[in-house]
Amino acid sequence: MIEIMVVIAVIATLLGVLLPATSRVREQAKVTAVNMELRQIGLAIDMYFDDNQKFPPTRADCMTGLLSDHLYQLPDVLVAGHYLPSKPHGQAMSSSIEDRFNRGHTYKYRSVGEIIVDRNKIDEYIWAKLWIPDGFPAVSSVAEDKGRWRPDPDESSRFMENHSSFALASPVSWVVFSLGPGFSGDWLEEKLGADNRYPVPKQLWYTPKERRGFVVRMRLKNGTRIGSFE
Repeated sequence: MIEIMVVIAVIATLLGVLLPATSRVREQAKVTAVNMELRQIGLAIDMYFDDNQKFPPTRADCMTGLLSDHLYQLPDVLVAGHYLPSKPHGQAMSSSIEDRFNRGHTYKYRSVGEIIVDRNKIDEYIWAKLWIPDGFPAVSSVAEDKGRWRPDPDESSRFMENHSSFALASPVSWVVFSLGPGFSGDWLEEKLGADNRYPVPKQLWYTPKERRGFVVRMRLKNGTRIGSFE
């Protein structure tokens, strides 16, 4: 009996050591797969831009307004134009490309410019915005006084007649992202309060050390792609 108890204790100790390591490996593999899918979505956005000379509009038509729901889901125009696969029948998802960390929902897309707040109609009087830290991407901060919303007032007056031009003037044209592992509304509120200045600040991105944060891919003004995959 003593020998059996010793063996059980050894096995329990080994499991205690191995299970967290296995969990980390599985999580990292999942993050890698998400990065690959975000890259494919980025290519679809590029093709849409080549064909239409503008980026897809941001979709903000979500009844709950919760990021864990269908807020900022992938643009319908990418599906309608066959840049992305169609949505599952009878589901609210705009595409069948599902966020691996938020099942039943697509990855998220935010841009600077055109916005949809009611079904598939682009609003004529408001526009999509992104909060971008000053000096980004070389410098990044989540502090509200260390960044600004784009388009700024000057850009708003210059491009009022053409909302799609906002994205070309902004330091970040668009961003696609996953909620990432361990996402919760409490975590996001702790970082930003009730504001929606996500997901551009690097302090909100996933890292293997923190094991929490958005998995992000974005296009800069000069065409460079950066994100949490770097």
